[in-house]
Amino acid sequence: MKYLTIIYLFLLTFSGFSQVKGEKNIVGINHTIQSKILNEEKHIQVYLPTNYKNLNKKYPVVYLLDGQRFFLYGVSLYQSFSEFDLTPDFLVVGITNNQSTRMGTFSAGAKDFAKYLEKEVIPFIETTYRASKKRLLFGWAYGGGFGIETLMSTPNLFDGYILSSPYPVSSKLKRLDTFLNLNKDLNTFIYFTSDQKEFGVKEGTEELFSFLKNKKANLRWKFKVLSGEEHRSTVYPTLYHGIREYFEFYTEPSFADLKEFNDKGGMNYVKSYYKTRSETYNLKNEMSPFAKYSLVRLAINADNNDQFDMLLKEFEEKHLLSQLRESWASTIAKFYLTKKKKQKAIAYYKYILQLYPDSKRAKDGLNLAMKLNDNVSGYE
Repeated sequence: MKYLTIIYLFLLTFSGFSQVKGEKNIVGINHTIQSKILNEEKHIQVYLPTNYKNLNKKYPVVYLLDGQRFFLYGVSLYQSFSEFDLTPDFLVVGITNNQSTRMGTFSAGAKDFAKYLEKEVIPFIETTYRASKKRLLFGWAYGGGFGIETLMSTPNLFDGYILSSPYPVSSKLKRLDTFLNLNKDLNTFIYFTSDQKEFGVKEGTEELFSFLKNKKANLRWKFKVLSGEEHRSTVYPTLYHGIREYFEFYTEPSFADLKEFNDKGGMNYVKSYYKTRSETYNLKNEMSPFAKYSLVRLAINADNNDQFDMLLKEFEEKHLLSQLRESWASTIAKFYLTKKKKQKAIAYYKYILQLYPDSKRAKDGLNLAMKLNDNVSGYE
């Protein structure tokens, strides 16, 4: 009887689950293009920004070669960037290729495939969706080599390239040199990577690195050797960091420590950064309260009293204090306390308690400050 009861409960549970209906999980929009150039039916996938329907503006586009493999990863990256406001919103377009013929498509068929992108894919995207002229192309392996070919054949088609383990590269450098000599006003972004052990790929990317380092060209480029990756995995860190690098200056600046802040030029660098950020993305030319606090915290962590005072003066101390959260303001007050600047610490803690009457941190700090010897030096 016991076993019959168990079987009955199992069947009842299974029956309950079987009644739950599943639905297909479709990410983005699928389109079919009857390509006259390639003389075949081609597929592309499109993912729209979260607020696409609510905002009447045009968006940059990230075009992913081998969309059959990398489109979903591109969407996942967009969602992460959007959630943490790491980049502007952008469209993700996956360009599907036949896995068995992709090497030929990106090498012997490169000219036709580039023409397919130029004459069919991009016009379709820009007439169907609110896409801006800011176009970024991603390619891996032979797709990365295709990116270099596309730069040389149609230099204005994309204004940025992210090339993961591009191959082949060495055989293209002589033509690339000639191309750059004839296109000195070119303003293009190139981000390329390789793993430490990729035979053939590693050598080619290192040659490209040496070539660009010694070449006077109007390119914004960066090469990164990836640690702990292999040929098939370089895609993932490359696309993440490549997109972040492409949208340089979008986020507020950050520094690992006070030394990095000073090495980059201190407040002069920060002010120049915000000016460029404002001009590039039409954002306000001002620092957020958290950005200001982050710089002050660098001085606190370095126990550097001079730069601490300089930064608070730069940010107009009283105005800054009114903008800070309780925990941030308490950190500054505590630094005054550790430096035995009694009156400053008391003033900070009292002001915090005006804004946050229940702050235990401020109450405890104020009690400690009040107990300091009245002879302790400080400044008002």
